[in-house]
Amino acid sequence: MKVAIVGAGICGSSAARYVAIKGHDVALFEQFELGHDLGSSHGNSRIVRKAYPDPFYTQCMTEAYPLWAELERHADQRLLNEVGLFYFGKSDSPRVLDVANGLTEVGVPFQTLDAMQAADLLPGLKLDSDEICIYTPEAGWVDARGAIQANLRVLRSLGAVILTDYPIHWEQLENDFDAFVVCPGPWIRQFVNVPVQTTLQTFAYVGSEQPQEGPVWIEDGPLGMYGFPTEPDRIDFKIGVHELGRDVGLSDLDRTPAIHHAAFIKDLAQQRFGIQDAELRLVKGCVYTSTINEDFLLGRIGERGFFASACSGHGFKFGPWIGKLLASFVEGDDGPENHPRFFWDASILA
Repeated sequence: MKVAIVGAGICGSSAARYVAIKGHDVALFEQFELGHDLGSSHGNSRIVRKAYPDPFYTQCMTEAYPLWAELERHADQRLLNEVGLFYFGKSDSPRVLDVANGLTEVGVPFQTLDAMQAADLLPGLKLDSDEICIYTPEAGWVDARGAIQANLRVLRSLGAVILTDYPIHWEQLENDFDAFVVCPGPWIRQFVNVPVQTTLQTFAYVGSEQPQEGPVWIEDGPLGMYGFPTEPDRIDFKIGVHELGRDVGLSDLDRTPAIHHAAFIKDLAQQRFGIQDAELRLVKGCVYTSTINEDFLLGRIGERGFFASACSGHGFKFGPWIGKLLASFVEGDDGPENHPRFFWDASILA
């Protein structure tokens, strides 16, 4: 069967890998160059975790988490740095309590730490006396660029065709292929009518006198601040802002980060890690594609097509899982209708 995959981000490249492993002839289309930074899958690192305030996603991650090890085996390359995760905030915060309850419900091991215990694992972290930290060892960060490159390397070894700088339309997909999958990230509305918004988020690397060790972390709060330990060959460490930024149009390729979001990062570096007037390096904007409730969207396009919008705020960690689902749709073993939380009837083209 001839199968086309549109989009070489984490979901598209994962779908292409799984379809190729099943023995089909795969053509992967990317409208820009490989590794571009205009979408949502670029950069060095993404958090991978099982801890969620919504136990539904914790349950999904019990299936998705092992697929990162599977990709490492296929590519013969280390991608997941399992350093653990801190989710910290007020001890009576509903989200903090929901994270703990969800982990308990699904059976994922965790510990509840006070400020001193947390600082032992993440040196320099400052928690208030009324704050706690939910620590899950089954978490960490994945090499984002390396994961996509690993997918592409496996694809090439299986004889797949990878076409870059190649915009393609759904009519051509319908006419030229036995099946197709569309995972174009922020450009999903060029193919299908879905209720998503595209916004620009900000992350930066914070200057530090020595490497930051310990787990990845998420601060409970309206801004959804999150961060990483120091990556290999660096001294600084990465902090990002989850709060939705400005809207980004489909033709708007400006990725200039928000000044006020950069200020939030500097403030957090001072409040949580005691870094006065932090030097921000490599401040960048990253596009999020999200729904109102941040759920993913899966559906059909025409007679032989499928689409996925694995909303970027938390979608990267699910990339191999979404890709495997899409491959099962192509083979007819499953269908988007079987996943009612995600299913979107997109019979009307955008």
